[in-house]
Amino acid sequence: GPGLAALGSGDVTTLSNAIIVAFDTTVVGIGAGAVAYFVSKVRRRWYEQYLSNLDALSKAVLDRLNE
Repeated sequence: GPGLAALGSGDVTTLSNAIIVAFDTTVVGIGAGAVAYFVSKVRRRWYEQYLSNLDALSKAVLDRLNE
């Protein structure tokens, strides 16, 4: 990439700009991954609660039908 080309030619300004862009991109990627992780944890909790409620309801209906 441009950073390696700048390193090879001794252009420190272009190299530093390329490193800044790479670092910023990495930080944004880590942030996006963290947001996705927390969203998935919340959604999993919602689904587990929904399935627990559905299981309790189905057991109550079956118990009522078996009376």
